[in-house]
Amino acid sequence: MRAKITLITGANGEIGQELIKTLSKNTNTKLVALDLYPIQNDVSNLIYESITGNILDKNLLEQIGSTYEIKEIYHLAALLSTRSEFSPQMAHKVNVTGTLNMLSLGVEQSHSQGESVKFFFPSSIAVYGIEDEQTKIHSKAITESDYCNPITMYGCNKLYCEKLGIYYGKHYHQLSEDFQKDLIDFRSIRFSGLISTDTEPQGGTSDYIPQMLHAAARNEQYDCFVQSNTRMPFMVMPDAINAIVSLMNADKIKIKSHIYHLSTFNPTPEEFYNLLKKYFPNFKINYQINKKRQTMVNSWPLDLNCQAAKKEWGWSPNYDLDSAFNKYLIPQIKKKYNKG
Repeated sequence: MRAKITLITGANGEIGQELIKTLSKNTNTKLVALDLYPIQNDVSNLIYESITGNILDKNLLEQIGSTYEIKEIYHLAALLSTRSEFSPQMAHKVNVTGTLNMLSLGVEQSHSQGESVKFFFPSSIAVYGIEDEQTKIHSKAITESDYCNPITMYGCNKLYCEKLGIYYGKHYHQLSEDFQKDLIDFRSIRFSGLISTDTEPQGGTSDYIPQMLHAAARNEQYDCFVQSNTRMPFMVMPDAINAIVSLMNADKIKIKSHIYHLSTFNPTPEEFYNLLKKYFPNFKINYQINKKRQTMVNSWPLDLNCQAAKKEWGWSPNYDLDSAFNKYLIPQIKKKYNKG
């Protein structure tokens, strides 16, 4: 018999690494990790199999599908926002065609198993596009249906893939005589900026806050690429991982919206810097504004209305800004850099 597994693509990324640590605590779950590069040593012992390969390789995906019975797919592989602007065609291949490949794999698995395959897709705050500062200020905490007019390739890719997920879940092959609904149980979170103490992200347009944290711990000056008063939503990585697990464990009957955005706080760079100074008094910040990246961040909302996630699957964060600093960011970042 084929082994029953959970498949994680993009497993070497910052979400993938932390998700593996959490999912591996369930001893009944066999994790198979797929990434362009071999899985890093600190989680390699937590997975059932590591597969080095590309989500664009249909032969590889067919081989995985024939080898395993896939119960859940966490499709994390993506070309991130900054790189996507430089290579929009490649971004479309990786982010859209790659997602189509994974959804197709899910459908094939659903047909062979006779039941829905759960599919998690991490979307992004980049799906939003607010046209000007006054609209942004007056809109306050927006809902998932507001301002879905992305100005980045990454945002366009993510928004389209959300729609693809809904289509594959509800309408795939709807004109065929053997049409089946719910082949894919699609669930998605539009993440705001994520802050992790374990990994320092590169290639994301919201990376200035976590990069600032790591620079402070290394006693390095940080050159911030957005203005000091820039405000957008953030959350810490443990809350993000808990949200993924909670959403995927939620009763299917309760999942009505399928796509949710989450946020817990929204500090400006200057506010975050002032908090860091309490723990790293010698830390210096310099502002070297990248006007193009600033424009991208300016198009994103100040705050998010998270009532859909709270109502449908009981989402509740464990950290606000103060507790994030006191209980997670500072203790863990000092431990990572041996700061005592």
